[in-house]
Amino acid sequence: MPLLRAEAEKLSQQQVVQGIVEEIITVNEMFGILPFAKVDGKAYLYKRENTLPTVAYLDVNEEVPESSATFTEVITKLRILIGDVDVDKFLDETMSDTEDQLGTQIALKAKAMARTFQSSVVNGNNATNSKEFDGLKALVTSEQTIPVATNGGALNLTQMDQLVDAVPNGADFLMMRSGTRRAYVAQLRAAGGNTGAMIQHPNFDVPVLAHNGTPIIINDFLPATETLGSGTGLCSVYAVRANELDGLHGLYGGDQAGIRIEDIGTVQNKDATRTRLKWYCGLALKSTKSVARLAGVSNV
Repeated sequence: MPLLRAEAEKLSQQQVVQGIVEEIITVNEMFGILPFAKVDGKAYLYKRENTLPTVAYLDVNEEVPESSATFTEVITKLRILIGDVDVDKFLDETMSDTEDQLGTQIALKAKAMARTFQSSVVNGNNATNSKEFDGLKALVTSEQTIPVATNGGALNLTQMDQLVDAVPNGADFLMMRSGTRRAYVAQLRAAGGNTGAMIQHPNFDVPVLAHNGTPIIINDFLPATETLGSGTGLCSVYAVRANELDGLHGLYGGDQAGIRIEDIGTVQNKDATRTRLKWYCGLALKSTKSVARLAGVSNV
C-alpha cells in the first residue's frame, strides 16, 4: 500500500513534533548473537553426521575391520523476503518539514522485514509455505524435545538444566517469551536472588540474564497457543548452539548481508517514487543436536 495522506499528516509538523514514537516495541536481541554465512548460489548444501565408524580391540595378527562414517546431505534454499514502498512525490515534498516521509517509510518497512525474519526463525515451515524457510519448530527433532509434563506445566529450574544439557556441545543462547522470562526471574528471586544470573556478553552492550552462563534472549514470536496432551495455551523454550560449524546460523545471498535497499524510481502510472527492500535469506541447522526444545510451558 502506498503512503496515504492520512499517514503522511501524522508525521507532518501539523500533527507531531520532530521524532516518531514507536507504538510497537520489538526486541531484536537475536540479531546480536545469530551468525550469518554467505551463500554462493541459490541453495546451501551441507552434510549432517549420520552414523559413526566402528573400531575394535584386536589380538595379535587379527584382521583389522574397516568401516566408514555415513552422512545425510541437507539442502537449504535461500528465500526472497521483499517489499516495495511507494511515496507520493507531492506528499514527500510538502510534508517532509520535520520528518523525511520516504526515509521514515523505508525505516519502518525494514523493521517489518526484520520482524518477519525473526518470526520465521521460530515459526517458518516450508511444508505449509514453500516460499519460506524452516524455523526452529520444524527443525527440532522429537528426540531433542523435552515435555514439561504430560499436559504441560510451569517452568522450573531443573528442567532448564535438562534443556541446556540436551545440547551436548554447549548452547550459545536460550530463547523464550517475555512472560516466560518473568517467570524464570521470579523463580530466581524465590531461590535467593537474581543479580548473580546477569553476565556481560561480548555481543551486547549491557549485561544480559543468563542460566548457568547461557544468555537468555526474548522472542515474543514464539507462539503462546501450543498444546500438549490436554493442555492448551502453552509455549516453548529453546536452547540453541549458534555457529557455522555444527550449529544454527542464518544465510544470505549476494554481496551484502542483511536488508538491501533499491531505488526503483518513478512509478509509471502515478506521481510517486518506489523503493524496494529485499533480503535473500535462509536458516541452516548443521547438527540436530544443536537445538533442543522444552515444550508445554504454561508461563507465556
